[in-house]
Amino acid sequence: MKELLLKNNRQQSLKIPRIIHQVYEDPAGPPDHLIQVSETWKACHPDWEYRFWDKQAIEEFMQAEFPEYIPAYNAFPFPVLRWDAIRCFILYHYGGLYADMDYECFEPMDSLLGDSTCCLGMEPDDNAILHNRDMIIGNALMASVPGHDFFKVIIDEMFTDKNGLIDVRYKGLYVMEGTGPFMFTRIYKNYREKETVTLLPAELVAPLTVDETRKIILGNATKDIEDKVEKAFALHYFLGSWFEQLAD
Repeated sequence: MKELLLKNNRQQSLKIPRIIHQVYEDPAGPPDHLIQVSETWKACHPDWEYRFWDKQAIEEFMQAEFPEYIPAYNAFPFPVLRWDAIRCFILYHYGGLYADMDYECFEPMDSLLGDSTCCLGMEPDDNAILHNRDMIIGNALMASVPGHDFFKVIIDEMFTDKNGLIDVRYKGLYVMEGTGPFMFTRIYKNYREKETVTLLPAELVAPLTVDETRKIILGNATKDIEDKVEKAFALHYFLGSWFEQLAD
């Protein structure tokens, strides 16, 4: 599938703006290993604009474009909820492609996005099985035209009062259901205009499970793992740094 897409669509005119967005709110900036992974997006997309969103840029953007959301945005109980929200505000306003900092790119995304107006990366089937679900749509790799209705629905859901709906004591579930992949999956399943949303197969954008990515990091990749990576456009390492903030 990868080879066919690259062969047939490399010069295709995109509807989605050629802008790559990445977010890192910590004033200290991203560590070296994430910077190295981030550079792969620039290397694969030399003709795309690259925008890095730090804390100051995020605050200025929210003040300029979505000031009415700021009180609720700042009141989120965990920083990761803001990280999940800001990527959606950015895509809704500017359009383009968003990728988590722990996402490595192998090939230009033009041919994969094609003429779609909204693209969401799937997570591996094993992730869904682990959580007793039939599918999981991730929010670590997404692309959209500006103003796409799906992201308006997502933003509305993120800022719906969840008192009594999700117990904040179960922090990981609160994040996944409140602003993360479980919420994205639920919204997609109920979304009436599914034909406007393209689901990118996990084999092309998230081919490995968490355990398999750890083997790559440790230099213990098997032939099967290498073959999966060879077929993919990108790889999510699922480093999950946001879990650390839930430990307190």
